[in-house]
Amino acid sequence: MRGYATTTNIEAVEALRQQLYLDYSLMDSDPILSAALDIYADECTAKSAQGNMLTVKTDNPQIKKILYNLFYDILNIEFNLWSWIRTTCKFGDFILHLEIEPGMGVVNVTPIHPGFIRRNDYAGDDENTTEFIYEGPTGRSLGNKFMMHEIAHFRLLTDTDFIPYGKSMLDGATKVFKQLVLMEDAILLHRIMRAPERRVVKIDVGNLPPESIDAYIEKISNEMLDDPLLRNSFF
Repeated sequence: MRGYATTTNIEAVEALRQQLYLDYSLMDSDPILSAALDIYADECTAKSAQGNMLTVKTDNPQIKKILYNLFYDILNIEFNLWSWIRTTCKFGDFILHLEIEPGMGVVNVTPIHPGFIRRNDYAGDDENTTEFIYEGPTGRSLGNKFMMHEIAHFRLLTDTDFIPYGKSMLDGATKVFKQLVLMEDAILLHRIMRAPERRVVKIDVGNLPPESIDAYIEKISNEMLDDPLLRNSFF
């Protein structure tokens, strides 16, 4: 059975997750699968008849003002949400680091590739505690560990085998995509290996006497050189 939760070795789980992310990135290069991800993002970010991508409904005008400021001014969802949704559909996970200032709340956000973050549930004595460990390139200003209020983890929980991570929308096509790539490689290798054969010219000398064969071949060769179509095909 394939998935994260079915593997007891945590390192093997993480290695499998990293490999899946690499597969999904490669699949995104396919025009059909890439267009499918674009359609998911387009449908999820379609605007209402009033031209709003997101509508806040509340009787409290103060809450409405704060949320509009968060979504449209700080998060800038009209520009960022499309790519965030596409990434979530692509990997099944999307990680957003929240820069929080005391008394002000969220002041900025930074997307992080899900392959650079490891989620660790039950990190402390409290079973509800979750921490996120950064394992990306060194030299980044971000810390090594984040608490749950510092990270927004978007995930597609369509399969419990992938918990605590999500399942990509591309996962069902992984096997078929790899088969397609193998077939394309096999066809290309076949064409390369057989390419020299198309330049081989077989001349039937029939019952010609041995001393006349060379002259006959020379005659055929000269005729082929004089024909522009044959000359371009073989030489």
